[in-house]
Amino acid sequence: MKKRILHIITRSDWAGGQKVLYTIIYGLKKNYSDEFEVEVAAGKENGMLFEELDKIGVKYHVVENLVREIDPIKDLKAYLEIKRLIKQGNYDIVHAHSSKAGFLARIAAKKCGVKKVIYTYHGFWGIEQYRGFKKQLLIWAERFAARYSDHLVFLCNREKEKAERYRIGKPSQYVIIPNAILPIGNIQKGKLRKELGIPENVKIVGNVARLDRPKNPVRFLQVAERVVQEMDDVIFVWIGGSIVEDFYAKQVQQYLDERPWLKEKVKILGFRKDAIELMADFDVFLLTSDEEGFGLVILEAMSLGKIVVSTRCGGPEDIIEDKINGFLTGFDYKEIATKINFILENFESIKQKIGQAAVERAKDFKIDNQVEGYVRLYKKG
Repeated sequence: MKKRILHIITRSDWAGGQKVLYTIIYGLKKNYSDEFEVEVAAGKENGMLFEELDKIGVKYHVVENLVREIDPIKDLKAYLEIKRLIKQGNYDIVHAHSSKAGFLARIAAKKCGVKKVIYTYHGFWGIEQYRGFKKQLLIWAERFAARYSDHLVFLCNREKEKAERYRIGKPSQYVIIPNAILPIGNIQKGKLRKELGIPENVKIVGNVARLDRPKNPVRFLQVAERVVQEMDDVIFVWIGGSIVEDFYAKQVQQYLDERPWLKEKVKILGFRKDAIELMADFDVFLLTSDEEGFGLVILEAMSLGKIVVSTRCGGPEDIIEDKINGFLTGFDYKEIATKINFILENFESIKQKIGQAAVERAKDFKIDNQVEGYVRLYKKG
């Protein structure tokens, strides 16, 4: 008899956490459909995850009151919705993702007598963006929810160490399962250059990320401003928009409005479902984040043979071996700009050395390994 699994995540948009959830479900459906029956629950904002699940025939449930923001009334309603769903679904396993869904679903699942409850951490930014009492309150909430968990999954060793430091859960609950990406087909170059009218002799330094605090888009702009003052044949491109709030999009716009000359050298495209196709035209992939639980987009860039430059922001440090298959830097924009200048000035020799090594490194993160890691947890007695 098949085991019934419910995956639950707070929002139904198409960001990193949702892509990880989708990848796990894709792998289960492809290779373990005779052992597991998988369903998904998420809040109604903004529905893009549901569109992707429809394409592979996975049943999903909309939790009307499940939202990212703290709202005691909605949160109570969401908890009752989740509890009702779990009772009706008679699930053997509940696998939660993201802070709000993770807190509510783990408690609801155990209250309903679910045999196995798993929570995957997609980073600790939900806690670390705060200071003082609010941060301590969120740490306490994670400690409390960990009591309702059988396994706590981390994407890299650094995230596990944070849980230990915050005294969340017990080491016996800890498991590290790195992310993976779905196989990328044969993508043709030229789409981004054609769209933006960028000639072949101009290098493109780009990023694909949300416009929000942990991704630090202003640092990206500071690097761009410094580099283009020294080099004329380069353009910076950011693909991604605001998902939760517009504050950082407005901050980016203000930065560019105060430097109108920079608008010719920096392009902000907003969210694009064809981001992987546009990324094919990047010469250098630049991640300027303050914090990354893993950095899925880095694997995508490396699989395309791109020269990746990333801040030492967590997950990327487990993927990139500095100067071997990519570059790691500190957080100072001047240091990053110096690194970008060096790469662009020596592009062909660095590309030859780093590009293929990046492709080979990306192959280490196979979807089969990721899914097998979770299957072992699902089957564990």
